[in-house]
Amino acid sequence: MSLIVRLLVALVALMISAPAAAANCTVSASSNVNLGNQTSYAVLAGTVPAVSASAGLICSGALLNLLSADYARATASSANGFTLRNASGDAIVYRLSADPNGTYNFSQGASVDYLNPQLLSLLGLGGSDLSTPLYAKLTATPNLPAGTYTDTVTVTWQWSICRGIGALGACIVRETGTGTTLVTVVLTVTKDCRLTAPPVSFGSAPLVSRFAAVTQAVQIACTKGATYSVSFTAGSAGTARPWRTMSDGAGHTLRYNIYRPDGTTVWDESNPLTVTSSGTGAISPDQSQAYVAKIDTSQATPPAGSYADTISVLVTF
Repeated sequence: MSLIVRLLVALVALMISAPAAAANCTVSASSNVNLGNQTSYAVLAGTVPAVSASAGLICSGALLNLLSADYARATASSANGFTLRNASGDAIVYRLSADPNGTYNFSQGASVDYLNPQLLSLLGLGGSDLSTPLYAKLTATPNLPAGTYTDTVTVTWQWSICRGIGALGACIVRETGTGTTLVTVVLTVTKDCRLTAPPVSFGSAPLVSRFAAVTQAVQIACTKGATYSVSFTAGSAGTARPWRTMSDGAGHTLRYNIYRPDGTTVWDESNPLTVTSSGTGAISPDQSQAYVAKIDTSQATPPAGSYADTISVLVTF
């Protein structure tokens, strides 16, 4: 009888003498998930890459004595329902997940346990520390105007982690805690433009006086709501005034110019045209800007040959 009493007393003494574990888990007050500066066409094409940040909880030594009763739960609440919005109300849906593949997604008011063995395996965690990553990925491809799109997600943490295991496998020291991390998700959509510009051909003629003016257009598409202007570079002559010049490569030249649709106003970088209608964000260029190309019919006819020049269309936005 006395032996049993002594053993019980010794066991009690052992449990009482076990050192209290220090609080090894901390929660950061805030975290930023920045999807970066992306053009409206990157959003439209669905090519914006996923980004990662911290979900807020970091624990040292968390996985040394992982038991089935241990947990580190994150409950997410999005101000916009996991939708990024600008000041005008334009929106794009995104996914917030605990793993890069989106297997463990956050939904409004639901929890993700970062000590789930399957999630730990996906994240490659199994050492002595626990970090809690967060992955953001756009899941929609809307036609958006330029601007800053944001959402705020409140992540509420609850954890219970064993810090010491007794001889019979029972947890004798357990750390529990709660905390909150405010996660700001940001996407900056920037302006972009696309255009197509077909070559200009004057055809052939025996005399410069026989060349007719050519009227055609460049097709332009810019970010939805964007304003822009259009101009043409000077070409090989280095200037558009009074004339641009084509060359046959042997030192002979042929004067020509590019004009506004009125056929008289020289169109160059010093005289850009501000387009009155704003961009539509169309995938294929859908706004036509007409111009007139003319050869100087008062010049002397140069030697027969093929004459060419290269100019660029400049779209400023």
